[in-house]
Amino acid sequence: MINALPLALALYWLLEYVVRRASYCAEMEPATFQPPWQTGCEWAIVISPGFWLSHYFKSRIQHFAGANAVSARRTLITRSNWLNVLVSMIFLILGLLTTLAARGTFGWSLVADLVVVRYISRTTEIGYAFGRDVMTPPDNRSGLDKHARLTLALRSYVELFLLAMPVYLLCVPHYGTVLRALTLSLSVGTLTNVGYGLPLDQHGYRALLVFPQVIATLSLVLLSLASYISRPEPKSTPEADAEPK
Repeated sequence: MINALPLALALYWLLEYVVRRASYCAEMEPATFQPPWQTGCEWAIVISPGFWLSHYFKSRIQHFAGANAVSARRTLITRSNWLNVLVSMIFLILGLLTTLAARGTFGWSLVADLVVVRYISRTTEIGYAFGRDVMTPPDNRSGLDKHARLTLALRSYVELFLLAMPVYLLCVPHYGTVLRALTLSLSVGTLTNVGYGLPLDQHGYRALLVFPQVIATLSLVLLSLASYISRPEPKSTPEADAEPK
């Protein structure tokens, strides 16, 4: 098999720069804007270029004036979230088209390396970003409320399915068909193995009928729980304070 990884890394770095640059509000930069270079997150330059570029542009936004910093940060996060879902959809379509090519050719190897690089980069970025958001004290410098944050999380959850499917389709043995790759992606994404409750060879796509219930149940439980936890405590009234506890 031809080693296309160096080219895949270079192309992916260029792609991530385009996505982050398109999400960045350059028009809000002050005149003669030359912010100092800030170090940090160098570990992500190769592992997760998108995460490092996001850190880079957020560092530039810190030097914006007043409300522009909050607005630009919010725009950067929201736009990049949407654009990443779109790019993952394109990668999925590209992966499906690549299955028509002969395995082991340069084009096939390049696409396979690209989807793996993106898979590692985005899963690292999503896991680190949302984990840090939960583990660190609240610091709302983007002006995003809890509903906006839940929306971002839901989009990223959907994107994880899109990210995984072309990887399983091209790189995991015995999952070289669309049905098997889709079933594995849904099973991993829903933390279940219900996709294999019905033999795929006998039932085909009907075996996937269990997943709408699983996804709806997870959404109901997890998102409702997240919304409940993030809900502010109701303000007490003198009458309520006077009631026996």
